Amino acid sequence: MDPSQASESLALIEQAGNATRRAMARAGAGYQFIIWGLVWLFGYLGTQLLENEASGYLWLMLDCFGVVASAYAIIRLSRRVRSPGAWKFGIFWLLLLAFGGLMMWVVWPLDAEEYVLFITLLIAMGYALFGLWASTPLLIAGIVIAILAILGWHFLPTYLGFWLAFTGGGGLIGAGLYILRAWK
Repeated sequence: MDPSQASESLALIEQAGNATRRAMARAGAGYQFIIWGLVWLFGYLGTQLLENEASGYLWLMLDCFGVVASAYAIIRLSRRVRSPGAWKFGIFWLLLLAFGGLMMWVVWPLDAEEYVLFITLLIAMGYALFGLWASTPLLIAGIVIAILAILGWHFLPTYLGFWLAFTGGGGLIGAGLYILRAWK
């Protein structure tokens, strides 16, 4: 392959990546990050400020909100984009959560901080892996959220809920805003 063919191939790869990012943005990927960032923000604040039982009910309500808001965004915005392989992203998240549930079952019981950290790291891993397909900034966001979660768990265990609310929830909201602005 000569240099001009290599350059053409790289340009085609970049065009395909840009088209994928634009399609995902039109399908509502940015809104998904914002929705779940808000769930994390308020859920982790509740974890920090409420008793365990009340925190559990808050997370249940927030997760229900997240599922309904995500479904609404997907249904409403999916009319803009038709992609034969889009279902694979949904299956990816279902598999990640199913395997996460199995891992949780194997290592149970966990104390409250370990449980919160496990969920955070699992989802951060999902975002990092998703970023391998979609965009380097999402890969970086997943890695940064994981590192910040570990740092908070290690250095600020008393304030882990606050830390995760703003680093994890804020990180997801920031990633969503980035997608909405940069992937147009």
